[in-house]
Amino acid sequence: MDLIDLFHKYTKPDDKIDKQGLLKMLKENFPNFLKACEKRRKDFLAHIFEDQDKNKDKKIHFSEFLSVLGVIATDYHDQSHGAPLCSGGGQ
Repeated sequence: MDLIDLFHKYTKPDDKIDKQGLLKMLKENFPNFLKACEKRRKDFLAHIFEDQDKNKDKKIHFSEFLSVLGVIATDYHDQSHGAPLCSGGGQ
């Protein structure tokens, strides 16, 4: 699945993802990342959503979605160098 398809799978008719959609996307595509992050920080979802919602409209636009994926990719990269899952990448 490419990034655009992944984004569109979780968007509302306004072409944006709300917090529930982001949670569903993380659960379905990055469950280990989500579990590790929620163990380290119970408010992880709220934190990443608020941090990446740059215009504060309570929705994630495509560019903000790419930033969320960047956090996840950075974390997996750090893990490849021995860091525990969810140890950085913007948390």
